[in-house]
Amino acid sequence: MKKLWLVIIPLVVAGAAFYYFRDKSPGDSQQTAVETVRVQRGDIEVKVLSTGTIEPHTRVEVGSPVSGRIEKVLVDEGDMVKKGDILAWISSEDRIALLDAARSALESAQEANDAEADREAKAGYEIADKAYRPVPLTNSISGEVISRTCEPGQNVSTATTLFAIADRLVAKVQVDEADIGKIRQGQEAWVTLDAFPDERVTARVSKISREGTLVSDVVEYDVMVEAVRVPAHWASGMTANVEFIIASKQNVLEIPRSALVEENGREFVRLGAGAPVRREIRTGITDGKMTEVLEGLKEGDRVLVTSSSTSSAGEGQSDSSSRSRRMPMMMGGPR
Repeated sequence: MKKLWLVIIPLVVAGAAFYYFRDKSPGDSQQTAVETVRVQRGDIEVKVLSTGTIEPHTRVEVGSPVSGRIEKVLVDEGDMVKKGDILAWISSEDRIALLDAARSALESAQEANDAEADREAKAGYEIADKAYRPVPLTNSISGEVISRTCEPGQNVSTATTLFAIADRLVAKVQVDEADIGKIRQGQEAWVTLDAFPDERVTARVSKISREGTLVSDVVEYDVMVEAVRVPAHWASGMTANVEFIIASKQNVLEIPRSALVEENGREFVRLGAGAPVRREIRTGITDGKMTEVLEGLKEGDRVLVTSSSTSSAGEGQSDSSSRSRRMPMMMGGPR
């Protein structure tokens, strides 16, 4: 019986090993690509990215001071106005009633061809026109007219908003608490709009909120960013992408981040090919892709960069189908 088990066990082990190694085709192995790159000089920027909208720094809605009818509109969207400028003229309901009555009397006198009545009606209309002048609708801040919702002849009430004035446009974005500590007043930033993706506008941080808001279990803080020069085609409501410049260095030695090997808080690179030489270096800032080299390398040195990728000949198959091809190893022996 022992002899029989001595024959069966090796056969079982050999069969399991055959199926196992047959399935481990070259496509299933981890493929490692090694290349050398030259240490060179370049510029590195460390950034925090955020998204928000273009909004007015100060937005004022201008409504009618009286209920009545708009007689004349003096400005349109896009016009620049100063504090105190007249935006429109509005006739009050009392003025409208008096003028309408005087106009009706004048028309009746003219139809009757009565010279005396016509003269009296004209005098009455002039008195009513001078006694109840149109009310001027004035502006309270200097800025741009970003909205106009009125036309001459339109009836309005004191609850009607006729114009919206914005002093200047800014980008308002949200930064989560993990990054807000890196943002400071006056910090340099870049603003790019979805509507104009090829235009990168220089800006600076002008305000950081002191109160956070919980959004999807993350505390976020409002940050206001003002462009050094606001392009004419910016409009309120556009999506803004802001890059906050945390650190920036120009013309520094740099290597790919993937060339670094970290051990016990120390950083190393491998020089050359074939039998690479290991060398400890000291690094500076990194943007996640490129890293500044402070000590240990010089321009022109070549360092090894290793990238690993895993491919499978059975790509697209489920795990269960892969497992079903393998023969389980059975262990046993005489009791």
